[in-house]
Amino acid sequence: MFKTLALLATLIAGFVLFYLSAVTPRAAPADSPEAAFSAARAMVDIRAIGSRPHAVGSPADAEVRDYLVARMTALGLSPQVQRATAVAARGPHISGATVDNVIGVLPGRDRSAPALALMAHHDSVPGSPGAADDTAGIASALEIVRAIKSRGVPARDVVLIMTDGEEAGSVGAHAFFDYSPMARHIGYAINMDTGGGGGRTAMVETGPNNGDDIALYRRTAATPDSNSLTVFLYKLIPADTDLTAAKQSGVPGLNYGFAGRKFDYHSPSSTPDVLDVGALQHMGAQILPTASALAFGPLPGRAPDVVYSDLFGSFVVAYPTWFGWILLVGAAGLISFGAFRLARNQDLSASGVVRGAGAGFYIVAASGALLELARRSTGVGSGWMPYRPLLARFATLEIMMLLAGLGAILAAAAFAARGRSRRLAGGLALIAGLGASLFAGLDLVGLVLAVIGLVAGLATFSHPSKLTATWTGILILALAAAVGLQVYAPTAAFIIAWPLVAAAIAFAVTCISGTGRASIVITAAIAVVVLAWLGGLFHFLLQGLDAPILLVAPIWLAALVIWPLAGSDAPTSRTPMLAVVMIAISLALATYLHFTSPWSARYPNAVEPVYVVDPSGHRAWRASLTDPDAWTRKVLTAESGALTKLPLVFEPNPVVAAPAAPVEVPAAPLVVSAGPDGRVTITVGQSPGAERMILSLWSATPIDSVTIDGQAVRYTQKGDKPAPFRLEASQWGKVMWAGGGFSMSFRTKDPTKLRVQTAEIYDRWLATSPLPPMPPADQPWDLSGSTFVLGGTIDTQPTKLTNGGEFRRRLP
Repeated sequence: MFKTLALLATLIAGFVLFYLSAVTPRAAPADSPEAAFSAARAMVDIRAIGSRPHAVGSPADAEVRDYLVARMTALGLSPQVQRATAVAARGPHISGATVDNVIGVLPGRDRSAPALALMAHHDSVPGSPGAADDTAGIASALEIVRAIKSRGVPARDVVLIMTDGEEAGSVGAHAFFDYSPMARHIGYAINMDTGGGGGRTAMVETGPNNGDDIALYRRTAATPDSNSLTVFLYKLIPADTDLTAAKQSGVPGLNYGFAGRKFDYHSPSSTPDVLDVGALQHMGAQILPTASALAFGPLPGRAPDVVYSDLFGSFVVAYPTWFGWILLVGAAGLISFGAFRLARNQDLSASGVVRGAGAGFYIVAASGALLELARRSTGVGSGWMPYRPLLARFATLEIMMLLAGLGAILAAAAFAARGRSRRLAGGLALIAGLGASLFAGLDLVGLVLAVIGLVAGLATFSHPSKLTATWTGILILALAAAVGLQVYAPTAAFIIAWPLVAAAIAFAVTCISGTGRASIVITAAIAVVVLAWLGGLFHFLLQGLDAPILLVAPIWLAALVIWPLAGSDAPTSRTPMLAVVMIAISLALATYLHFTSPWSARYPNAVEPVYVVDPSGHRAWRASLTDPDAWTRKVLTAESGALTKLPLVFEPNPVVAAPAAPVEVPAAPLVVSAGPDGRVTITVGQSPGAERMILSLWSATPIDSVTIDGQAVRYTQKGDKPAPFRLEASQWGKVMWAGGGFSMSFRTKDPTKLRVQTAEIYDRWLATSPLPPMPPADQPWDLSGSTFVLGGTIDTQPTKLTNGGEFRRRLP
């Protein structure tokens, strides 16, 4: 009974400690000291900028630009507007816009010294007010530079770079670092962006060779939130911010953002009233001391990467990568010492250690299978948009997944203590893994985990095993994994090494003092700290990535310290009952999420009805760019009542649509020509009133040497050196453009085999009958209420386009 109570108390205390370390601070009031960051002061800017959508090229974005010019002027920053045409490529798609970057300078004592740049972007995605993304970064930068100015004249210039077009592919940032003379003056950059509507601000990206960056960060950051695993993972995921442009230009820096309240990311619900003001306070209060140190002191140099992590937002532990080996040697020594004590007391057997390693494999497979089952049984599909119903009830989702993982640990501990449970253990993993395929099609991950869990269960739980022996095997397995990670990714290896060292200490204490109450209390105290720390990893992975398999890592690491509390040498322990209860509650929560609606006025469903007009065919449709709900279906069928699938070349899949009455609206003027030098030129105009343009392009032969308005089009993905854009043969490419017409030029071996289609986007509903009132539980998403005017498809093959020839489509 005592061990069961200790286990429950440990789990509860670990959760409470994690929660306390994850909450955001209170906002500092407007009358805070001048040198301090005040979220209340910053909220004035957020309410002025982030109350309505302001996508690049829109009239609202121009109003934001003018507001920023006035604010920087009031701060004495002598702002300038850099207007430029900017393009960037990702995959087969090109983004481009005419951008207005707003740049201001707080002069320093040494105007020739490399400057500090504070960066944020002032555009939002279409349809979202962007109170978080990235008005929070804009407001934080303004408040930070005000606070720096109040402290006196800095040693170097502090440059505010408020970029435009970040949501279109960071084209504004690339325009600044490629074309602005001020770019050569920048020596270090701090970028502020967000991926949600709240939560603590994390520092997620550094410059290369970040040893001195982290030394600066750990010395200055207030309530830090960062670790080298996050930086390591951020390099791998396809997520770019404006800091990418700075780093590709040779400017190092730090990247900050918060990603809680993920439901509000790029959403119409991202309003000033919904924004987590505590997240804003944490962003500014964490960055201000670091920015001040850079403004008034030296800039960091380059030094080898280090291993580091904050501890509960209080301080940062950092050390060189080679020290990771010292930690692993220490863990190995503690495990060996404990095993020696057990062997001397005849409490250790080789078979028990092997079964312990098998239990470790089983925990990985069974927890993964149960996590897949719980996630799949919600009935919610994969992907950003399908995931939103779960983000609307994220707390329920997190508890559901946590209980599934913990249930697997407790079940494994019960099977090891009882023995003769091989069929039950294997069956649990098998049923969970196979069951995941019942809800949303074949789940290959679940099937693989089912097989691994079945084999591990049958091979491991045939006989009872002593607690300390199985614990030894689990720790040895973790040690082997830590060594492998230390070899291949030393800056990430601490994520295993730190819990392993803590568990090894508890193991050594237990082997010295036995399994009595004293060692249980010590183990529980260590486990509370480890569980709270791993809770941050669990929360980060679940919130940012819809990939249940990744949650296996913190669950498996939690087992290192939970095992001695969950396991027993007595087959009659209460652990089996706790495992059943946890798994049952997890599946009950999944059932609740499956059969109840998440939508409310605070968390509305995303709807995206659009009006599509084909002037050349005198046709029109009402279509939905997202899976239509009941209200959207009524909107689509209001004129005809017949739903169909409408293929649009700029959409990856046909959209749900219904025929509608067409209106008279001109198509975009388009000219396709081949010059005497063999280059093909596409010139596209923009109709009055249209905000954006899509050009879809297909060629039977590869397309390269691409320029738009004279600029070479390059790939700009994070981590890559800018490379020329290339469209492979028979591949559809797309140009998304904001800010007027453009001219595109490229080379292809056979210009007689091109297909070109344009579509202009109007940010309003041009159909003759207006949209009906929207239910409170729905919200207009992204391009909802817009009109697409198709330009028809130009196929150059019938025209036998040759050098000097052209095919011209004119306005009616």
